[in-house]
Amino acid sequence: MGKSSLINRLARRNHLARVGRTPGKTTLANLYRLDKGGYFLDLPGYGYMKRDKATAAQARRLATAFVEHFPGLKRILLMVDVRRGVLDSDRDALDWLRGIGSPVTILVSKIDLEPRRTVREIQAEWERLVSETQQQSPGPLTVAISSRTGEGIDTLSRLVAQDLYGFPNS
Repeated sequence: MGKSSLINRLARRNHLARVGRTPGKTTLANLYRLDKGGYFLDLPGYGYMKRDKATAAQARRLATAFVEHFPGLKRILLMVDVRRGVLDSDRDALDWLRGIGSPVTILVSKIDLEPRRTVREIQAEWERLVSETQQQSPGPLTVAISSRTGEGIDTLSRLVAQDLYGFPNS
């Protein structure tokens, strides 16, 4: 389960974001208005996209335009698949996103599909990578999540609430 499943979990709605049968199909930006104010912007993936090169390049240009020109981003959530380890394309995305100036939190997803030790090792590697160049920001550098089991969703919900509404992150 990927970004769309996560959005549905966070919104506590089953069909807000369309969940496809195969991953990597998102090519458009999807903007969700939140009930209590603020927006959640779902952008096409940088690492894994199951589209032709021209469509993938166009989707990446769209994502770049949104992120670099959308004022007031409170936080950028970069979702990575724990089964893939730390990919060069994910590192590249992190390097680019850190230059935007908004805090970046890595969402280590699909943790229900790997042993706990592997999840801890991948999460620790991401925390090291984020902390190398990012100034300390409120909230965790990484959150391990499973859209299927719901693990980590409460932590992520509190982080989003803190960023959007100023609720305590505890």
